[in-house]
Amino acid sequence: MEQEALQQLLEKISDGTATDREIAIYNNYCIAAEKAAIAAGTVLPDEESVEKQMHDNIRRRIAGKQQPFLIRYWYLSAAALTGIIITCFSLYKPATHKFMAAAKHVAHDIPAGGDKAVLTLSNGQQISLSDAASGDIARQTGLRIYKTATGEIVYEATGGTNKADTGFNKIATPRGGQYRIVLQDGSKVWLNAASSLSYPATFAAGERKVQLDGEAYFEIAKDANRPFKVSTTTQTVEVLGTHFNINAYNDNAQERTTLLEGSVSITTAAAARSLLQPGEQCSINNQTGAQQKSKANAEETIAWKNGYFVFNDTYLSEVMLQLSRWYDVRVDPATIPKIRYNGIIPRNEPLSKVLEMLEFTGGLKFYIDERTIKVK
Repeated sequence: MEQEALQQLLEKISDGTATDREIAIYNNYCIAAEKAAIAAGTVLPDEESVEKQMHDNIRRRIAGKQQPFLIRYWYLSAAALTGIIITCFSLYKPATHKFMAAAKHVAHDIPAGGDKAVLTLSNGQQISLSDAASGDIARQTGLRIYKTATGEIVYEATGGTNKADTGFNKIATPRGGQYRIVLQDGSKVWLNAASSLSYPATFAAGERKVQLDGEAYFEIAKDANRPFKVSTTTQTVEVLGTHFNINAYNDNAQERTTLLEGSVSITTAAAARSLLQPGEQCSINNQTGAQQKSKANAEETIAWKNGYFVFNDTYLSEVMLQLSRWYDVRVDPATIPKIRYNGIIPRNEPLSKVLEMLEFTGGLKFYIDERTIKVK
């Protein structure tokens, strides 16, 4: 029965009917097969690592192409591939059965997060964006603020006044929320869970400056006369027009800025300065202020914006931190072992399905106890 189920999975991937979850399970099978082969001293038929090919497929998927995440094992025949996966499945079979037992303890599954945020205007008025209907939601001097049919918040200049409102507004997402906003200058911002962005309703003539807590992806409208500055707890990122991601959660060990397009200048609280080129990342230690520049996979960094968790040798503690923000749950830190994960998981899956995929590749057992994840 197990072999038949796996063969059906391969057939669905082959004919393009596999769901995101099935594709993720397929990739996780192959990653586990690679690790099992290495542990057994077996050389698999191709020299490239599973992770590298998997990440190539992530880039294609995120770029909008619809081919599935087919990784290197697809070069084998279906029969040979099934054999490798069955071997992998046998090695990790106990974890699968353990999860089914654990799943019975979940009275009510926890759904994925969604578009939720609160907008606070400069006069103190608060608007629940998830409850607001599409159309105009507020007016400020010289500005119209409206919600599009797809849920995006847009600031639009109305003209007719020389006294535009420059007071600061704030958009904040809760745990389990995310949101998109178009600022008055046309810059676009995607806000991740448990994050906030403070910004003037109308930018001043000399510069465009915002304050970020948490994580956001920015696509900045070009304006050679007004640099765009993003301030966080430990740094200020300055650009003219570019695409970049900032991860600045206070409970992370580091703040990370990753550049996709253009160039950025980063200045820390200690006045240290770095220039980034596309594909580079600057990490700043939240305790010491030390910074390090390195190459980065930009597509992986913004996978959250495109609906995926991507784990690349990621410690389970970091995996659990991401899940806790997106599903608004707690994690028992005392139960988390120091192991790493590799894989791709759609962010629209309920929590039990995500834990199922993690259990399969990691051989662990997860419990959900009153919105607390425990690992055994």
